[in-house]
Amino acid sequence: MILKRLRHATTENHAALECQLPLLDPNLSREDYHEFVSRFYGYYAPLETQLLALPWWDEMGFDYNERYKTPKLERDLLALGDTPDMLARMPRCHNLPEIFTLSQLLGCLYVIEGSTLGGQIITRHLRSSLGITLETGCSFFNGYGDITMMQWQAFGSTLTSLAERTCSDEEIIATANQTFKTLESWLFPTSQKQPTEL
Repeated sequence: MILKRLRHATTENHAALECQLPLLDPNLSREDYHEFVSRFYGYYAPLETQLLALPWWDEMGFDYNERYKTPKLERDLLALGDTPDMLARMPRCHNLPEIFTLSQLLGCLYVIEGSTLGGQIITRHLRSSLGITLETGCSFFNGYGDITMMQWQAFGSTLTSLAERTCSDEEIIATANQTFKTLESWLFPTSQKQPTEL
C-alpha cells in the first residue's frame, strides 16, 4: 500500500526536518516563532501558487482551494505585526519540488497534507508558552482544526486510489523526499552540508 511505502521511504528525510523544528522548544521566543512563520510563508506561497496552476485537480476530484494554506500564514504574520507591504517583500524559495506529473503532485501533497497532523500539539504549546492563539498568530499550525484527521484520511483515500490506478509509486516517493529536502534547506540553510541555491 502506497501510504505504508511512503512512511517507510521518507522516514529519514522526515526525521531530519522534524528534529530541527523548534516549535515545541520550551525556550522558543516570540521573535523566533515569528521568524519561522516568515520562513514557512516564503516556502508555501510560491509552492502553492505553483500547485494551484497544475491541471490535474479535476482528475483527482480534489479541491485544493479548500486546503490552501498561504492565507493562514498571511493572517498569522499580520497578527504578529507585519504589514501587507512587508509580506510582499519577504524572500521566496525558488528551490521547490519539481512537479511535472500527477504522481509528483501526489508526492508533494503527501508532505504538505501530512504536516497538518501535528498541528494540535503545536497549537496547544504556543498558547501555553507564548500566549499565541488562532486569532493572534497560529492558525497555520492548527491545520484544519477538529477536522484535520478527516481531511488527512480523505487525502489518503485519493492518493491510494490514484496510485493503484494510474500513478507511479516511485515518482510519488521521490517527490515526497524532494519536498522534505527542499523545505529543510529553506528553513535551515546553515545546517546543510552543502550550500543550496534558493
